[in-house]
Amino acid sequence: MLRKLYSVICAAELLAPRRLIDAAERVALEDPAVSERRSWVVPGARLEGLLFLVMLWRSDRSYSRFKKLLGAAGLIVLLRPRAYVDYGTKASYRDASTVEWRPWVYTGARLVGLLYVLIGLRELGRS
Repeated sequence: MLRKLYSVICAAELLAPRRLIDAAERVALEDPAVSERRSWVVPGARLEGLLFLVMLWRSDRSYSRFKKLLGAAGLIVLLRPRAYVDYGTKASYRDASTVEWRPWVYTGARLVGLLYVLIGLRELGRS
């Protein structure tokens, strides 16, 4: 089920990255109109979607590596959600100082990080 769910997300990221990013910004930013994305964000999202789809479906081994990668990334987000979001903001927006995240974003990032850690640990237990 996880493979299918991530496949849908990655396909959306590959095929319609701008719409996916716009929707995420409407939900997570106080005022999306204030921020200006860097030029690499949309093509970068498309590339990420493609690479993750390859990892998800190339083989069972690559899918296992994908879940371990999620776990490693999740650990960083779980332990340092504010630093993770702030770094992503500086990397993704020209005017990072004007980007204002809704208060729940940091807690939400920590919860996603926990979920990813659990996925990674479960996969490590299977290896």
